[in-house]
This record gives sequence, C-alpha cells and structure tokens, in this order.
Amino acid sequence: MQRLRDYCGILAWQTGLGYLLLWGVTYWTLAEGGAVFGRSGVCHADSAQVLFYWACDPASPLQILASMANFALTTTVWAPVFMAAAAVDPDAVMLALPIIAVHVIGLPLGILVLIRLLARTFHSLRALRHRVSRTGRKTDRVGPPAPV
Repeated sequence: MQRLRDYCGILAWQTGLGYLLLWGVTYWTLAEGGAVFGRSGVCHADSAQVLFYWACDPASPLQILASMANFALTTTVWAPVFMAAAAVDPDAVMLALPIIAVHVIGLPLGILVLIRLLARTFHSLRALRHRVSRTGRKTDRVGPPAPV
C-alpha cells in the first residue's frame, strides 16, 4: 500500500510540475516567441483567421519547439475560444474535453506543488537563519570556554 501511495505522490508531483511548465512555455512563447521564431527565417506566423500559431519548415529543428509552443497556446491562451466553439459545434467537444481535463487536474496539482516548494524553501531559509544565529552566539562569547 505504501508503494501505491508513493507512486501516486510521484504522479501528482509530475503532473503539477508539468502544468506549471505548460504555463511557463506559454509565457515564454508570448514574450520571446517572436524573437526566436520570427528571426529564424524558417518560421512564420500561421495564416489562421482567429488564432495565432507558429508554422516552421518541417525539416527545421525549430518545428519541435513550435509544436510545443502551439500546444501550450492551445491549452492555455486559446482555451476559451475552444470552449466557446464546443458550445456551438458538437464536433468541437472532442477537442474541448482534453483541455478541460488539463485544467481540472493540473491546476490543483500545480497549486499543491507550488505551495509545497514554497514551504520547503521557507523551512530551509528558517533552518539556515537559525543555524547562522546559533553560530553567531557561539562566537560572541568572550573569555574561557565553560567547563564541561
């Protein structure tokens, strides 16, 4: 039973970190994507009417990065567009369900991972500060050491 609990914990951590990474890739794409893809010479903005995606030459290694960026944009920034499309077109529901699942599962686990990482960071800082203050008290003594 302990092994199953450990595996579920690993799965939760990996899912939460993946969700946070998804938002990190989205931010990077919006902030730096134009500089990386636009200046490469092998990538260009896709000619989609409504949504913005990157299209690269299939032989270019940037195609992999562009695919990751497009996936991140689809599941985060463009998710409301796909939800609205699913409300109107029943065929779009098949695309909207995985997007909903990513956020329903990923958001709570991402928050859990973020809170646990912050708690560990603050605990480590408090322990370091306590260790430094104990060391400082030992060096502040003047005179011979106390008998044992």
